[in-house]
Amino acid sequence: MQRLLSRLSDVPIAVFDAAWTLLEHNDLWAALHGETRRRAGREANLVWRVFHNDPGRVRHPSVEEHRASLVADLRDVASRYPADRRLAAMIGELRRSSTDFARLWEGSALAHHGSERKTIDHPQAGAIELDCDVLSVHGADLRIVVFTAAPDSEAAGKLQLLSVLGLQEMPPSPSLGIT
Repeated sequence: MQRLLSRLSDVPIAVFDAAWTLLEHNDLWAALHGETRRRAGREANLVWRVFHNDPGRVRHPSVEEHRASLVADLRDVASRYPADRRLAAMIGELRRSSTDFARLWEGSALAHHGSERKTIDHPQAGAIELDCDVLSVHGADLRIVVFTAAPDSEAAGKLQLLSVLGLQEMPPSPSLGIT
């Protein structure tokens, strides 16, 4: 996975475990989403963050569908790993701390992650519309999330700019397309 992350430096890419805990990402992912390597434990878990009002910079076309698919996904993972105490503890805490999570947990939504267009609200580059694909690694129970832009699009230009800027914070500059 590390080799894949290093080789695909021109697209934001991250690896999550089965329960949506961020394991690793490349530099362009960090430039797009902000530095996340400092997050540990539940703060590194996407489901935990979404249901505790920290969705990051990603704007989903349908927040409710996204939340329902994450919960259904987590329910599927819990059925495959019934002895995982940390997973069970996180689910229990989510059910107690988030009425939305508890409601969705009791529902019967099916997990489905495919291609979807999402908007990233970047503090310097502004809104960036990207295609998001979730890929599964056979036999490893890992999820690879990749954001891509159409060639020669405004979004591709913004990703290229972010690949140069990295995590630097730049003052606003309309002439560079940075707002």
